[in-house]
Amino acid sequence: MIFSRIFAPSHQSPKPEKRMQAIESLSPEKAQEKTILHELAFNDEDANVSLAALEKLNSFVLWLKMSQIAKQSRVKKAAEKKVNAALLGEGGVTLSRQEIFSFLTETANADLVVQLVPQMLKKEPTLLQDDALANALIEKVAKPSFTQFVFLEGASPQLQTHLINAHSDVSDLQKLAKKVLDDALTKQINARIDAIKEAAKRPVELKKQLTLGLSKYQALLDKSDVETIDEKRNELESELTGLFAQIDLLTSEERADYEEKRARIGEQLERYLSRIRPAWEEKQQASQRANTRALCEQQLTYAKEQVAWLYNNRLCEATLADVATVNESVRGVEATLEQLARLDDESATDKRITQIKRSVDELNEQLDRFSMQQQYGQKLLIKLQALEDIAAKIVSAGDSESDKDARDVSVEEASASTEDLSQVNGGDALQSSSVVALKAEFDEARQAYKALSCEIDAIPKALSKRFNAATSSVNAKERAQKSKENEQVKHIRKHISVIDNLIAQGKFRVAISKFAKLQESYAALPGSAKKYVEKRFEKTAGDVSRLEGWQDYLAAPRKPALVEEAKALASADAENIKQRSEAIKYLRKQWLSLTPSSSTSEESSDDALLQQQFDDALEKAFEPCRAHYAKLDAQRAAAREQRMSIIATVKAMDINMPEAELVKVFDRVSKQWHAAGQVEREIYEQLKQEWKAVSSPIQAKVNQWQSDNQAQKRALVTQACQLATEEDVAGAADKAQQLQSQWKQVGHAGKREESKLWAEFKAANDTVFERLKAERKVQNNAFNALVDSLLKQVEAVDINSDDATFSQSISDVRAQLTDLPKAQRTKVDKKIDSLESKRAAQAKNAQSQARLARAQALISLLQLSVGEGSGDEQSLAETLGKRWSSVLGQSTGNKTTQHDRQWLTVALEVATGMPSPDADASIRSSVQLQMMTSKLEQGEAATAPDILADWLSYDSISEEDNHLLQRVVSVIDTHPEIVA
Repeated sequence: MIFSRIFAPSHQSPKPEKRMQAIESLSPEKAQEKTILHELAFNDEDANVSLAALEKLNSFVLWLKMSQIAKQSRVKKAAEKKVNAALLGEGGVTLSRQEIFSFLTETANADLVVQLVPQMLKKEPTLLQDDALANALIEKVAKPSFTQFVFLEGASPQLQTHLINAHSDVSDLQKLAKKVLDDALTKQINARIDAIKEAAKRPVELKKQLTLGLSKYQALLDKSDVETIDEKRNELESELTGLFAQIDLLTSEERADYEEKRARIGEQLERYLSRIRPAWEEKQQASQRANTRALCEQQLTYAKEQVAWLYNNRLCEATLADVATVNESVRGVEATLEQLARLDDESATDKRITQIKRSVDELNEQLDRFSMQQQYGQKLLIKLQALEDIAAKIVSAGDSESDKDARDVSVEEASASTEDLSQVNGGDALQSSSVVALKAEFDEARQAYKALSCEIDAIPKALSKRFNAATSSVNAKERAQKSKENEQVKHIRKHISVIDNLIAQGKFRVAISKFAKLQESYAALPGSAKKYVEKRFEKTAGDVSRLEGWQDYLAAPRKPALVEEAKALASADAENIKQRSEAIKYLRKQWLSLTPSSSTSEESSDDALLQQQFDDALEKAFEPCRAHYAKLDAQRAAAREQRMSIIATVKAMDINMPEAELVKVFDRVSKQWHAAGQVEREIYEQLKQEWKAVSSPIQAKVNQWQSDNQAQKRALVTQACQLATEEDVAGAADKAQQLQSQWKQVGHAGKREESKLWAEFKAANDTVFERLKAERKVQNNAFNALVDSLLKQVEAVDINSDDATFSQSISDVRAQLTDLPKAQRTKVDKKIDSLESKRAAQAKNAQSQARLARAQALISLLQLSVGEGSGDEQSLAETLGKRWSSVLGQSTGNKTTQHDRQWLTVALEVATGMPSPDADASIRSSVQLQMMTSKLEQGEAATAPDILADWLSYDSISEEDNHLLQRVVSVIDTHPEIVA
């Protein structure tokens, strides 16, 4: 034992210097010596020895271990420094990339990673390009700041995209977007922000859709048609299934609430259906019977129409296919009767069904007789054709007779001899006998037709129409001939009476003139009609022949008077051109009526002089008329040029321009055409043809365009009318607005149709929006009722209740605000805000009162401490509170502060802005300087409550401190808030 102590190894020497020397001789490559080095490194008490052994070993693992377990701070710091240097590629310890990654991801703590990674990036910028390493470090540190650092400093594009998509905090993403310089990354971040916001909206939208869907589901309980309910139920179930597939977006409470509502409504609907289904099925059966009966009635009506069509329209030319088609319609009635008998056992005894069966039997009988009836019809058709041929001959003979009468007149005028007239009358007799024979033949054919028609059950309307037409044409020809003769006789008689009256009135010249026309009319009269007026005509002819001798005698004194009237007219002003022209015509007519048929040379000379004077006067009187007519001619010429210009404009128009523009231009030109002045009729007709030629293509295109617009607007009107019956009124209103936009895009539909279509379209839209208005009114009423209920709940909240109860009451109200529109929700929010403000004001007032009470309690306790004032110390201490009572109780004489009470008093006055006595001016300056220095060096100065606490705990208050106490009491009384 003694030798072992004497010859102990140097590494076991008690002297650190000896152990350090021994370390230099030890080799880490030898196992035994390496163990000794390990022992010295981790167990030696001397820091230098431990560090020397670690340097000799020079192992990153050992340095890392020592940095974690070292007890001596020097060794720990040195080990940490060595570890950091190795990770940064500095010093004698070298690490592989895998060892560095393994250390960072497995061994290093989060703070060390945050500290090392920025430094390592300076040495190796591509460090974080390894996505696995970057992800592992982000998960290890788990701090947004480090994640942002990795994103900005070294992450690969793939990792950046992954981090953006994995981030769900909008504010962090917005901050990140401000720091990113790459536009592509900025777009990705903004897209992610939008996606997050959109995802946040999804639960709200889902709740709205679920509420609406369940409301529709609940509304099925108000319907009575089982088929409609089943159909709508299947649609809603499909819709709700799709919505409930997204219900994971909601909270568990919301999911449970919606699922409970769905189940409850489903059970209610099932019970409702089971209750109404039997009655509905009975009603359906009754409806089916009624529909079948109605169908039977319709088929019967159709079968009757078909049989009637077969007899009326196809009697003579019907084919087997026609008969088969009609037969099928009758068979259809029989089939429906059989179906009705299966549906209703009592139909066999029904009176109406019996009548229908009887009608079907009658139709079958008519079909059985059709073949024989068709043979009669064909014979009747032959009779009718013969009748029509005879009628055509009668009409043709009548027309020939009319032409003959016209030729007779010309013959009579040419020959004016009795022999020729007799020959003409003989021809008339021959023509009349031919017409009489044809008339007799026509009557015989008509009787044969009527006799055969009695064999036919129902004469076709076409045959009856042709028969009536033939009969009517013959009768009309007879009536026309008779009427013509009567009118001619009536005209002759009237003319004779007029001439007799003129003779009786002494108007001989006019009577002679009218008798010449009468002779022409009498000569044109048919021979059969002349016998009615022959005697009167001969008498009037004798009277007129006697008057002709007096004509020249009457004319002599009248002509000079007419000359004077013509001169007076010429000298008068022409105020009315039309009246002046009529006056000239009248005078000329009067002059002509006085012209003698024969006169002597002396009389002819006098008449020539009067004639010249008369002509000169009328020519002078006509000069204003001529000027007026020249002006009208100029206006017509200008109007002609204007119309030609308009035609040229239209001709130059581009017909391929857009229709809307073409319509405007063409309408403007058309208005100019119609507003242009008058021209001569012949010229106008010519210009009108040219106008039509150039405007017709444009008008056709415009008409086609307006027709297309009319069809489009008619389709929009139809769609708008269909919206009035849609259940989704809000959707219908949106569609109506879309239709209105489409209406504006469609062009004009023409003057007549545009206003009509617009009135219908507007009425359909008004119906939709009236329904929407009514629905919103009902919805608003429901919302208003909910708002009133919530306002009452808010009013019922106890403002003096504890915070938990008050918060729960307000939360219950706010939970019901989600389904309300913004306006109603704002109304309730304002009420809640008002209540919370009132509670906050009340709490603030209570705090203020509590502070004031604590301040007064402190003042009273301070006064009691010097033998002044009165009161119960225990109740005052309870009012003061534990903190200040504890501070006040520390004033036991231990002077724990570095300043005396006078300094603290002045400091309290400075902190509260209260004045100090002049005697303490130097102390106040010192206090202010120290407070300023403290604020500059430490960033803050002592507050009034802290100074007051130091003042109270400084020492017990003696009589010497009474003046200081009064100053402190004044501060507390003025600023009770310092006793918070």
